[in-house]
Amino acid sequence: MKFGNFPLNEILGGTLAHSVRLPGGLLKKGHILTEEDLKTLANNNITEVMVALLDPGDMPENCAAGKIADHIAGDQVTCATAFTGRVNLYAAAGGLVTIDEAAVTELNHRDEAITLATLPQNAIVHQGQLVATVKIIPLALPGEAVDRLTAEITPGLITLHPFQPKVAMMIQTELASTSEKLFEKAHRVMSHRLGIYGATLMVEERCRHEEGALADLLMSITAGNQDMILILGASAITDRRDVIPAAIQRAGGEVIHYGMPVDPGNLMLLAKIQDTWVLGLPGCSRSPKLNGIDLILSRIAAGMDVTSHDVMSMGVGGLLSEYPGRPQPRDFRHNAPQEKKTRTKAITALVLAAGQSKRMGQKNKLLLPYHQGTVLSHVLDQVTGAGIEEIFVVTGHQHDEVARDIGPHKVTFLYNDLYDEGMSTSVKLGISSLPKESDAVLIILGDMPNISASILRQLMAAYDPAQGRLIIIPTHNGKRGNPLLWDRSLFSEFDRLDGDMGAKILLADYPEYIHEVDVGSEAIFLDIDTYEAYERLSET
Repeated sequence: MKFGNFPLNEILGGTLAHSVRLPGGLLKKGHILTEEDLKTLANNNITEVMVALLDPGDMPENCAAGKIADHIAGDQVTCATAFTGRVNLYAAAGGLVTIDEAAVTELNHRDEAITLATLPQNAIVHQGQLVATVKIIPLALPGEAVDRLTAEITPGLITLHPFQPKVAMMIQTELASTSEKLFEKAHRVMSHRLGIYGATLMVEERCRHEEGALADLLMSITAGNQDMILILGASAITDRRDVIPAAIQRAGGEVIHYGMPVDPGNLMLLAKIQDTWVLGLPGCSRSPKLNGIDLILSRIAAGMDVTSHDVMSMGVGGLLSEYPGRPQPRDFRHNAPQEKKTRTKAITALVLAAGQSKRMGQKNKLLLPYHQGTVLSHVLDQVTGAGIEEIFVVTGHQHDEVARDIGPHKVTFLYNDLYDEGMSTSVKLGISSLPKESDAVLIILGDMPNISASILRQLMAAYDPAQGRLIIIPTHNGKRGNPLLWDRSLFSEFDRLDGDMGAKILLADYPEYIHEVDVGSEAIFLDIDTYEAYERLSET
């Protein structure tokens, strides 16, 4: 391949190295120059441009990227259409990604022109998530280099293991001082955690925190149809001879490994009774935050074996409490393989209505009278008036009363049983429940009744992934407000939220994808946190 500045009479069929802006439009980088293009350039007094001139046997960047991507994609991994020398690879289902790390390293050492970036080994992914990207650096490269690579590098080196519908039962041991509230929270959190991996918590049992009592219970239930038994002790496991491991062995089980180089989650116990997995859970399992048990449950849910060697190999990256990074590279949804660019963009509304209204005293601010209905029903009137057909409402506190209030509206209810953990749990539940056909989501606070259908329509009209407008933010007088619109390619980012965090905390990572819309109204700032704020709002 020849590369450089060449006169117009030498570049017919060449590949443009940089975009050229002309009065009548733009010739983009990567464009193959035609006779008409050369005339246009000459008419604009351009005598030479920088191009790549392919030699016989050279392979264009998109062809090379596509061939390599097809070669490395394993089971349940799909390839997008090549663009600008890049092919993104996506998960065809929710599951666990395994990588042939040695093969990836070998591929990247072959030629600086060929690059492959992947998620970490055993990454937990959802359907449609970006798992790897192939990028060809120059505009073309020798075809023989690509042919040699695909002949010698391991095929299918990126594989997805889909989550399977596993069934779990949970045992909680108790001491005299163990509170019922602690039992209930552990059950809710574990049921929610298992659901992420496609598993179901079918039964819960309780027994005294004694070796004999637990062993008797284990022997009575191991003939059931559960795939795993989760044991959460009233007291943490401190030794292989402690109550829980001793009871497992007394019931005929085998302790595979105790402890793990992961924090939080150090005190995890991995065992089996016959063919049933048995996990002694660390106390941090009562929290919905990512911890070591997730690294084990995800593998079991994906139908994979877990050995003592596997557990002891989790140290690199095992400091989960300090992990600051994103779970995967940034993505461009409009390049996903199933995208139909000609169809109308599908935008779903996610209305958050699970809060406890603590600053309002005994009153639920969402159910206070407003205009012809309530605060929440008025918000939904605006959402419907904006033409949004798919509306999901996350409830929690006073679920029944909220559901009755908005019953006439056509919505899908999502009950957040972790609502007392903060707003992030509602956001994450809502995002994970959206239909796969949704291209984007409008996250709307249920206590902002002055948000109008007109404002929502402005935000939706500004959404354009093809132009890099993946996050749409309303503004007024230079100040940002709510609601926010997010492209589907960024949905996995919400997994990073915790406690009472809202989506705005993620914005600093994506300045290049943000598009602001001045909506000309202070409604984007006005929510109801106190009764005084409600009274002022009622006067408007």
